[in-house]
Amino acid sequence: MRIGMGYDVHKLVEDRKLILGGVEIPYEKGLLGHSDADVLVHAIMDALLGAAALGDIGKHFPDTDPQYKGISSIKLLEHVGALLQENGFEIGNIDSTIVCQRPKLAPYREEMVHNIANALQINENQVGVKATTEEGLGFTGEGLGISSQAIVLLK
Repeated sequence: MRIGMGYDVHKLVEDRKLILGGVEIPYEKGLLGHSDADVLVHAIMDALLGAAALGDIGKHFPDTDPQYKGISSIKLLEHVGALLQENGFEIGNIDSTIVCQRPKLAPYREEMVHNIANALQINENQVGVKATTEEGLGFTGEGLGISSQAIVLLK
């Protein structure tokens, strides 16, 4: 068994969609990035790739490559899932946390879990998605950005 940890952060800006776990969430700002900047999926991909010793998302999907401009991170997650299968790994479980002051994410959690499980071809009960605030502290608490952490178990 192998354990992997992933972390990602993106700045909140105007004129961008807010995508988390493959879900478009209504909000006045979105995350800045080369792809759709889905911090939740990025943290999960880094955790999976790290656990399998296959590098990180920068290695597989460099932000200098125009083919990834604006791409859905769920599509990239599907590719990571295929890499894991090709290398003989099976996902035990994924546990993740999104850190943001607002918007409230509880109404979207089930759809995020569904999207992640579907992309990786695993059961929804193998995916945990939580959200928390930082009580107004730091860049996430001030509403300047959103971060996410993920831990995975591979067999």
